[in-house]
Amino acid sequence: MKIKRYLGSSTQEAMDKVKKELGSDAIILHTRSIKQPGLMGFFKRNLIEVVAAIEEKNMEKEYLSNFPNMTKDNYINVNKSHSLKNKDHLEDEIKRIRTIVEKVANTLDTKKNELPEVFSNYYDSLIDNGVNKEVAFQILDKINQQINITNKDSIQVQEIILYSIRDYLGESSPITYDGKQKIIFFIGPTGVGKTTTLAKLAANFSITQNHDVGLITADTYRIAAVEQLKVYSEIMNIPIKVVYEIKDIYKSLSNFKDKDIILVDTAGRSHKNEEQMNEIMELINSVNNKEIHLVINATTDFETIRDVLNRYSFIADFKIIFSKIDEALNLGNILNTKFYFNYPVSYLTTGQNVPDDIEIPNMDKLSKCLIGVSSYA
Repeated sequence: MKIKRYLGSSTQEAMDKVKKELGSDAIILHTRSIKQPGLMGFFKRNLIEVVAAIEEKNMEKEYLSNFPNMTKDNYINVNKSHSLKNKDHLEDEIKRIRTIVEKVANTLDTKKNELPEVFSNYYDSLIDNGVNKEVAFQILDKINQQINITNKDSIQVQEIILYSIRDYLGESSPITYDGKQKIIFFIGPTGVGKTTTLAKLAANFSITQNHDVGLITADTYRIAAVEQLKVYSEIMNIPIKVVYEIKDIYKSLSNFKDKDIILVDTAGRSHKNEEQMNEIMELINSVNNKEIHLVINATTDFETIRDVLNRYSFIADFKIIFSKIDEALNLGNILNTKFYFNYPVSYLTTGQNVPDDIEIPNMDKLSKCLIGVSSYA
């Protein structure tokens, strides 16, 4: 489809230009009145802008009908010439947009100039480690508002920044057993590693902590997921039940009434699918004395993480497990998530090995990692 913009001193003049170039089959996308450039737009009449479109084949037909001596080959050559001009125009437009984006980015970075110079390297380190620019600025700016750093040496400044980041990260919140049966749900988008994460924790609770564990899978949308968890249950000698519909959860829980901890694997659902989210909500709301852990892939961009968390906001209380941190370029999204949402983080998974590659996050070590003092590994 060919889309072009036409200007005229009147609607009729602009329409005449459309008809002359694109023909009578052109589609008018929109019209509007615009001010002419000049001394603040004064003393000049408004122009009429018309944006029109036409299918290429209709354009060719109209063009040849207006120029009977024009052959189809000549038309193709003319059209190629126009295409090259349009390509040049498109490239110019891309450059213009890129310039605007860079200006916006530079505007954001001017916030860095509002901070004391001693904070500059810490700001850069936070950004390099995946922390959102606004988050980095607000954390450092709050320190600057609260504390007089003019009489502090570099070690003291670093300690103050670490205290602040550590406070935003909060305390890790792993699963604990208090003598009462706990039912643990694992939820999240597809492919984030819920089943593997559940297997790691099942092994830890059963083998390392010697708790009586039961497994339930409601992930019947993927045959492989059920089979995968069955294999783990056989290896660890932990019983497993499969839930195909809501009423099956009651039977499964009745069979597991004497278990200390019950781990429930849910189907990976699109957070944008309302019907699927309702299924998760119905399953979760059918159980009391529950704990919910949302598994998020640490390699996911923060805008997607933000969207996922907003979609799961119908759940009153849940904790976050960041999976696949061994594949992530940085760990800034942990701080971004804590800053904007403040959900507790329960575990980090560091690989595919069961039961080894899972750990309770070390927030002190993570704080140092985010400001570039040391690595998290």
